[in-house]
Amino acid sequence: MTDATLMSLPRADAAAYRAAREHVACYDSAARGRIWMRDRDRAALLHRLSTNHIEQLTPGAGTETVLTTPIGRIIDLLDVYCLAEALLLVTSPGRGPAIAAHLRKNIFFNDRVTVEDASATLAELTLYGPRAAATLAALGLPGADLAARGIALTTWQAAPLYVAGAQPLGGAGYRLIAPPEPLAALGAALAAAGAVTLDAATLEVLRVEHGYGAADHELSQEYIPLETGLWSAVSFNKGCYVGQEIIARMESRGRLAKVLRGLRFATPPTLPAAPGMPLARLECAGKEAGDLTSLVESPRLGLIGLAYVRTAHAAPGTHLLAAGTPAMVVELPFGT
Repeated sequence: MTDATLMSLPRADAAAYRAAREHVACYDSAARGRIWMRDRDRAALLHRLSTNHIEQLTPGAGTETVLTTPIGRIIDLLDVYCLAEALLLVTSPGRGPAIAAHLRKNIFFNDRVTVEDASATLAELTLYGPRAAATLAALGLPGADLAARGIALTTWQAAPLYVAGAQPLGGAGYRLIAPPEPLAALGAALAAAGAVTLDAATLEVLRVEHGYGAADHELSQEYIPLETGLWSAVSFNKGCYVGQEIIARMESRGRLAKVLRGLRFATPPTLPAAPGMPLARLECAGKEAGDLTSLVESPRLGLIGLAYVRTAHAAPGTHLLAAGTPAMVVELPFGT
């Protein structure tokens, strides 16, 4: 890897990194897709297209689920929030229109369900850190009492505001979803209450430290949810869904071809000037051992990455080569 390429690796801003881990930080999540599903068969449609048990959700509850191909490969990882008259879906960044189109394409002629891409009409902030709930409470907003993927409807500047549980970083995670103008005002109030702005590079470092997959890195049609460690996003007793046969077979046999692991590097691997996916191939004793999918420089841990490692080489402490550079396998998340 050249010095220029090394400098291009995601690096954390010191203040934002510390805030997310020790206090509270706020990230503008506008790039994520937000989709409304309404009418009688909204839950039934998503239930038959994805891995988790959507039909058992009750208003105020939520879950993760994975949209999968007929051979069980990942289309996208969704957060699903159940409201009295609708489901609110949050997609990976940039995936809103494609996921809305995928859902519409799978509506049967007798289904009663509407799908609305609300990515432009609803904005989103994500609040992270051990002081996130207290910061919300200081503004009179819910948070501490929410379940892990729960959702509550309140108001801000007379506009509807949805406060929802999100994937945690630094101890907590909350989504704040509202029309753009009132949400911008809420962002200013959060900053005045002590929330530090979280930039994309710092978020990427924190994501890798926590072992979370991201679209076009670990979440793609190259991989199956169980290989990604998304066991909590899969129901094994819900009945049929697209891709279920492959996923159920892998679970029942207890054999995965590869698993998501962390890698630690003492020196940076040599990557192409314009790397695609995977970033590098892994080898062990001259044999193909997997793929490097993410690489960052952590303030605490140095050079670390995420990789799909063949199960024969996935034990913590195993030494691999990534594009010829030594790396060591570690369990996820990386040590805190």
